[in-house]
Amino acid sequence: MITAGQGLWTTNSTVPADVGTLFRVTPRRPVPAELRAMSAFRLSDAKAAGVTSTQLQARQYGHPFHGVHTSRPLTDLADLCRAALLVLPAQAVFSDETVAALHGLPAPHCAALNVCVPEKGVAVRRRGIVGHVRHLTELDIGHWFDLPVTTPERTFLDLAARLPAGELLGFVDAALRARLATMPGLLDVLVRHPGCRGVAKARRVLEYANSAAESPRESMMRWLLIEAGLPTPEVNANIYDSDGVFLARADMLFRKARVIVEYDGDQHRTDRAQFVHDIQRTTRLAAAGYLVLRFTGTDLMTRPGWIVETVVAALRARG
Repeated sequence: MITAGQGLWTTNSTVPADVGTLFRVTPRRPVPAELRAMSAFRLSDAKAAGVTSTQLQARQYGHPFHGVHTSRPLTDLADLCRAALLVLPAQAVFSDETVAALHGLPAPHCAALNVCVPEKGVAVRRRGIVGHVRHLTELDIGHWFDLPVTTPERTFLDLAARLPAGELLGFVDAALRARLATMPGLLDVLVRHPGCRGVAKARRVLEYANSAAESPRESMMRWLLIEAGLPTPEVNANIYDSDGVFLARADMLFRKARVIVEYDGDQHRTDRAQFVHDIQRTTRLAAAGYLVLRFTGTDLMTRPGWIVETVVAALRARG
């Protein structure tokens, strides 16, 4: 029998035919078409569609931010940003890691949205949002499609306040390679904001920025070698034999010493065709007098000193 005990319904294997007289199950109300058509909406929109605040608590609705509701999960970052705009101040713009992610540029993952307002504004304080207040000019603000964002150049300066230099180099290399930023624009933002936190780091990193770099880890490894005082290597340089036949393109090349430094991502291990290609390539380079030093992400993260020692020893040995 179904019984009531301590405010909870419990049941055994026998359910009476008149169970409907004990409690009534209210069918879930379908989401109105006008709300389904919106990626996100406010309480006023829900009420206009005939949905009460109590009904909004049903499981078919989500609540990514206080005062913002959805009728389906928001799995796309851009849609999440559009939802946030419903409750953000008019002058707010997306910034930092959020802008990097929108552009597909390398930066640490941040589960919350980064939102910046100009000086004299009040930092946004909402669940799921990290608020910033900064001196912004019109030159610092752009758009990613319909979303207000800091420009990639300004984003570089903002990230300089928190990112290690190697990661910052990975960001700016990628921005230059994708033609999302220009060197004159990057230099200009540093001139316009000389007192910003991280500007000295940003200025030093820009000295070594290179649009030829093809991965953030390559950039991080290059910075590791630069910080150790080694000569700046050529980046993704083409190598030819004595007859002018193309041999390979090197991640980092110390041409005079004929030393190549390579960062091998996991695909070099898991992809059989890539593995065979790498062996053949290394053999061709060795036959032409080049020493190839190959390192992995584990090396970069856990024993960077060993990488430096290995490269230094190779350069010394080859004059």
